[in-house]
Amino acid sequence: MVILNAFHLPGPSIMFIERVCVATDGSDIAVQAAQMGALLARAGAGRMVAVSVAQPHFSMPDSGAAVPDTRAEFLRAHEAARAHVETVRRIADAAGVSCEWATPLSSVPGPEIVRIAEEQGCDLIVMGTHGPNDANRLFAGSVAQYVLANSTVPVLLLRVPREASRPEFGEFP
Repeated sequence: MVILNAFHLPGPSIMFIERVCVATDGSDIAVQAAQMGALLARAGAGRMVAVSVAQPHFSMPDSGAAVPDTRAEFLRAHEAARAHVETVRRIADAAGVSCEWATPLSSVPGPEIVRIAEEQGCDLIVMGTHGPNDANRLFAGSVAQYVLANSTVPVLLLRVPREASRPEFGEFP
């Protein structure tokens, strides 16, 4: 499923893409989003910005347990984010596209993705979503939903289709 959130301007609706922001968490769908981003960037001016937000994960220690090593967790989160943008950079290189990168530190990735895309003058954000495929729930994951709802930059979301039964339609008069 592909979702494109773009604003419509009066007149011909031609969008020239000079710089594509690819947000990645290292998942398979994020790699597919990077490949799509590289294709779109190559068709335009050939520039990408890879973003992976370094997200440290902390938990409260049990009573009497040692306090977690925060420095080690920050380092782990940053190294994971660097590995994710390195994957995007290799995809961009293979497509003949230049690629800058950013690995900001935050526990909430959505605002950082939007901020970097806007600061870098990106024309499109491409990202994967792990959102549920249940009609009773939202169509996108929380990060993708945040970016889609709050970005002034058009957003292209890629999602892996899940196995689902086809909807049953009644007879039309």
